[in-house]
Amino acid sequence: MKPLTTAAVVATAVALSVGVAGAQNGREIRENRQDVRQDRRELAGDRRELRADRQAGRTGEVKQDRAEIRGDRRELREDVRDRRDDRRDLRQGRRELAKSQDVRRDRQDARQDRRELRQDNRDVRQDRRELAGDRRELRADRHAGRTGEVKQDRVELAGDRRELREDVRDRRDDRRDLRQDRRELARDVRQ
Repeated sequence: MKPLTTAAVVATAVALSVGVAGAQNGREIRENRQDVRQDRRELAGDRRELRADRQAGRTGEVKQDRAEIRGDRRELREDVRDRRDDRRDLRQGRRELAKSQDVRRDRQDARQDRRELRQDNRDVRQDRRELAGDRRELRADRHAGRTGEVKQDRVELAGDRRELREDVRDRRDDRRDLRQDRRELARDVRQ
């Protein structure tokens, strides 16, 4: 498998797994939020019971209520920690997904640059063929003494040279763009 194809498969797998993990983390965050609310309700209820037992003078039940409150506080801290961890995981998953999208865009840019470069190479070859043909015509017209056609051949030669220069410039620019896109792709893959 080609390196870019392999990288594309890996990026797709990462994007899919992050998408599934993101949905799962979203669900876990909602569940943890519900757990936190439930723990706070239980804690408030245990505090009401503690106040009622203190006012009634039930010392055994007061000790039991305090133990329940400590347990509820511990559960609340754990659920808050779980929710914070799930949020962090979700943010990380979103960053990884964005990175994989950057990689995909960079690959598309590189493919487009390669297509443009191939077209530029074809254009340069065609311009060189036309230039060579115009030179042959110019020589033939000179030998035959056709001065009007010699002038026309020179105009065509100048136009073909101009087109060749433009196509060579386009090819150089597309090579530069391709190198830049490859650097960006490598940077995004490394990150």
